[in-house]
Amino acid sequence: MITKEEKVFKKPKLYRFWNFLIYGSSIAIGVFLVYLYSAYVFINK
Repeated sequence: MITKEEKVFKKPKLYRFWNFLIYGSSIAIGVFLVYLYSAYVFINK
């Protein structure tokens, strides 16, 4: 039996969108920082 609270707790599509946005941006920033550091090391070689 599903109560009203359980129905409200279902993950909406907006939640998935924000989840993707937060994880995607953090991964992109991490990759960019690795690229920046490797470029810095390569320039100062």
